[in-house]
Amino acid sequence: MTDKVLRAATVGNFDGCHLGHQQIFQILRNEAKAHGLVPTVISFEPHTRHVLGIPGHPALLTTTEEKGAFVRSLGLDFLALPFSREVAEQPYQTFIQNEILDKLNVKFLVLGHDHRFGAAGKGSFDAILQTFPELPAIQVSAKYKDGEVLSSSRIRDALEKGAVERATTFLGRPYRFHGIVVAGKRIGRTIGFPTANVQTGVYKLIPKYGAYAAVVRLQDGSAHRAVVNIGLQPSIGDLPLAVEAHILDFNADIYGQTIDVDLLTFIRAEQKFASIDDLKRQIGMDADFARNY
Repeated sequence: MTDKVLRAATVGNFDGCHLGHQQIFQILRNEAKAHGLVPTVISFEPHTRHVLGIPGHPALLTTTEEKGAFVRSLGLDFLALPFSREVAEQPYQTFIQNEILDKLNVKFLVLGHDHRFGAAGKGSFDAILQTFPELPAIQVSAKYKDGEVLSSSRIRDALEKGAVERATTFLGRPYRFHGIVVAGKRIGRTIGFPTANVQTGVYKLIPKYGAYAAVVRLQDGSAHRAVVNIGLQPSIGDLPLAVEAHILDFNADIYGQTIDVDLLTFIRAEQKFASIDDLKRQIGMDADFARNY
């Protein structure tokens, strides 16, 4: 069924929606406005490398839900395009004609510097221009930050090292976990530091284990400082991996709510303490750090 909306679109994975992607989105918005079209980000879901390589590799900076929410917050439409081996094996001419032009009614195409489509990646920007001369299209050059090309892989590397502030400079915003608060072991409450255990999305990238200063945003729109622990909690018996936020000066029941946890800076690596008192003392210091950050 053909989409009746006339669109200007960009197509890709857009994992992280980092500043390089945002440059594409801005140009897309401008071109759509100039041509009277709806600016639309068309995202392959799942990530193409999860289909063509190993599921879950690379880990995701943004889940589909997180990506869609961010794109829409910029005033653009967001469409998830199902990706499969069958789609990957189509000649780029078939993919562009059937999926982009016919089904989604795209009238203007904005592509990044490294976008390629179709079997064997033969659908380069130049090839698309030659095959579809009637389709207006522009290519956006790579964006650099601190002398480096902005890329999702650089952001993943920074987060895996706990360098969340470096990741923020590439993302243009803090790294975020979006998820439902689920019941955990409730151990934090017994030692005076109740936590919100956030259920993360499938294949979501987990940064270096440890404590972080963060901001938690609740469903009611309020924002609160927090100290977040990511890891296995070795001091109280290794537990399943958890992302737990101790919201400072807050004691309301938010089980079942969907929240956003934005990481601001890395405080310390995960460690095993000799006693619960030592653990409580350290969490108190972490909380003070987060409160004053």
